[in-house]
Amino acid sequence: MIVNRTSIFAAALAATLMTAPWLAPSGADASRADLTAFLERAGKMAEHNRAVRADMSIELPDGSRDTAVLIIAPEKDRSFIAFRSSGWRALMPLSWGQGKAVRSEGGKPETLDVDDPLSGTDLRAMEFFAFWDARIESAFISDSSRNEKTITLYTPDGVPYILFVVTFDKTQLVPVSMKYYRDEMSNLVRVRNDAGHKMVGSRPRPSSIEITDYSENTRSEIKLQWSTLDRIPDALLDEATFHSAEVDWQTDSPSTP
Repeated sequence: MIVNRTSIFAAALAATLMTAPWLAPSGADASRADLTAFLERAGKMAEHNRAVRADMSIELPDGSRDTAVLIIAPEKDRSFIAFRSSGWRALMPLSWGQGKAVRSEGGKPETLDVDDPLSGTDLRAMEFFAFWDARIESAFISDSSRNEKTITLYTPDGVPYILFVVTFDKTQLVPVSMKYYRDEMSNLVRVRNDAGHKMVGSRPRPSSIEITDYSENTRSEIKLQWSTLDRIPDALLDEATFHSAEVDWQTDSPSTP
């Protein structure tokens, strides 16, 4: 189904302007400036300003567990992830697009979209960049409390979702809950909840991620232990070698500090 997102956004924004006092015409300019500034600050906090690693313990939808290593290299605009039990690996962009993955040890690399599930989990490569930060001009406040602000963002053409609803912690400027809608505004397909944010270098990162996928009726829970990196082996970031490069498995079962 082809969706005219510009028309949908215009209609939704018009309805919001009529019913939401904080977006009434008399204060619209000030409200828009405040919201834009808030999202820009949150976007900065979500950026990776240095190389980091996350050792992950994952509870899979079938109840089994796996361990994985995530490496993010912002200077290369890439993320690398490897799952220990299956040999599943991926080298992905830190933006909308496609990367490469192998599904078992010794497998051949194949194309993988950033919205495709990783190794039988509810994780996707899109979870490792600020996917919600693509169209600030479409955003409006859905709800606000003393500690949290919920913002609805319509997506640009080419993104496989129609909108995101993101609840931010006002103090840390980080998302704590994200809802993903596909095709229609009523079609909620996934929810992600983050908790236990720790400072990693100068950026807060979650130590716990829970993802519920309503389209597949599955749920994954991920515990992450973050560290900064001074150097990343070149072989992990090269499409020709990432699938066979040696991985430094620091622990069998990472735990959240």
